[in-house]
Amino acid sequence: MKRIERTEKTKNMHRLTLMEYLSNPDNPPLNRTHLSTDVLGFSQASVLYQVFTPDELTEIEDEALEARRKRYASKLAMVDDAVLRRAASNEGTAADAKLAFQRFEGWSEKQKQEIIFDGPMLQQIFAIFPPEIATKIKLALIAKHKELT
Repeated sequence: MKRIERTEKTKNMHRLTLMEYLSNPDNPPLNRTHLSTDVLGFSQASVLYQVFTPDELTEIEDEALEARRKRYASKLAMVDDAVLRRAASNEGTAADAKLAFQRFEGWSEKQKQEIIFDGPMLQQIFAIFPPEIATKIKLALIAKHKELT
């Protein structure tokens, strides 16, 4: 009975050590081999799998990732504030404004390509078909193009 309690206590201690390491945004991400040897101090990496199942490790990593995101949320807020201030300032450039719109409005610059339906390439393609079918294809392409733009 005491051995089981001691094993659970040790397992919880290792879990806490992993959580502390993985949830700290200042620590570089490590693979499980390095977590085992460098963070937990095991002499062999395989000992990690004697203490935790792969599912338990995944659960610890997921929880730590959530905690990590919460810890750097305030830093992201400072970045967001700096982006807004720079874009709104007199020194702000078009690139600064573009970055602000991308960050806060989900905007992305799409390059419009003008399609010339009477261009030589399409004329060659349309020449393969009988005129009435080529006209239907051309009208369908124009309609789809208008729908997308």
